[in-house]
Amino acid sequence: MGQVIKAYLGVFFLLLMGLVGIGVVAAGMEVNAARNYHADVVTEIECSNFHPSVIETCKKQAEEVGYGLEVQRLAYGAEGRQQIAEVVLSFEYSIPVLNLVSEHKVRGVAR
Repeated sequence: MGQVIKAYLGVFFLLLMGLVGIGVVAAGMEVNAARNYHADVVTEIECSNFHPSVIETCKKQAEEVGYGLEVQRLAYGAEGRQQIAEVVLSFEYSIPVLNLVSEHKVRGVAR
């Protein structure tokens, strides 16, 4: 009788560890997708030469996907003609099995 209980407990813990592992891998994939999206947004802003309509379109698209996007434009140089933008993408990092949800941010600069 004791062997049956040990076997069921072993299967239960193995299943639990499998689910936690799947949750961690899925969260890692979400982080990778957010970083790739951030890199694409930075490239698009740079290629458009910091055009305001492109920045607004990127913000709307990020909201549709489920991300938060903040773009802060700055001008520098002797005459203020050179531009730079700080691009911050915020997303939720979650592992549902552990009931873990937190907000993470990816920061970058468009030049």
